[in-house]
Amino acid sequence: MVGRRLLLLLGGLTAGALIALCAYARWLVRRCENLDLADVPKPGDTIRLGDVAIHYVDEGKGPPLVLIHGLGGRIYNFRYNIPVLAERLRVVALDLKGFGYSERPATGDYSLAAQARLVGELMDRLGISRAAVLGHSMGGAIALRLAVTCPEKVDRLILVGSAPPNGMVPRLAASRPLPSLLRLGTALVLHQPGLRERVLQQGFYDPAFLSPEMLEEFRRSACIRGSTNAIASLLSDAARDEPVDLSRVGQPVLLLWGEGDRWTNLRVARRLADELPDARLQVIGRARHMVLEERAEEANEAILAFLSGAST
Repeated sequence: MVGRRLLLLLGGLTAGALIALCAYARWLVRRCENLDLADVPKPGDTIRLGDVAIHYVDEGKGPPLVLIHGLGGRIYNFRYNIPVLAERLRVVALDLKGFGYSERPATGDYSLAAQARLVGELMDRLGISRAAVLGHSMGGAIALRLAVTCPEKVDRLILVGSAPPNGMVPRLAASRPLPSLLRLGTALVLHQPGLRERVLQQGFYDPAFLSPEMLEEFRRSACIRGSTNAIASLLSDAARDEPVDLSRVGQPVLLLWGEGDRWTNLRVARRLADELPDARLQVIGRARHMVLEERAEEANEAILAFLSGAST
């Protein structure tokens, strides 16, 4: 009897704590997500693709290269890459649906498959029939889906600290009550300053690289209304994505990894190298997940060498 009462007490306390946390998360969202997307200055252009307005930049001339950011990312993450790459290439980078300065619809499909279709639609609208595609982190999983579903659009692939395209989000995440817990976790990471900074620091070999300017850029983008819902919806919708067959990726692939990546470690890279028919792995030292920012010079050199067909 005592044991049963103790279990009931613990269950009640746990439920009460979750209810309190969820209430706190809702308060954080109401307090912090106070910017209308229409009122936020944007560095690039906006194009409407179906039911969503997508923000993108299009710079340089030459063979096209499309850049796809990761979870919680935006075009800003490529700020050290675009100017250098655009000296020799036509570089198109987009904010995915729900991220950066693209729209965050309250409903609709946020899955990786849907994001890959939007990338393909953007290419069509910009008159790009075929391009090299670079995906960072979650963007790598999206790039792989595009390469499998629309192989005629993808010339070469560059996967930087890529998430695996299959099982990036466990299918359990689509089952109740996980979507509510995903929104809770997302709200805390986006809007609780101490937690947000600790999470972001994990992406860098040198935590001091995470400057106040970078933190402010992340905070400002997260304050656009609908940010929490967009990320939580993506995580829930991505759990329903059908698997892709990596043996169907016929394009040459560069796997570019930070040596100390803690989020998608080298085991992921080596597994992708084994499963992809034509892939090679290049590791950059003294870098973690945000290797494109932290070691931009080395990363840019590797990207250009791969696209030119040179060996490294």
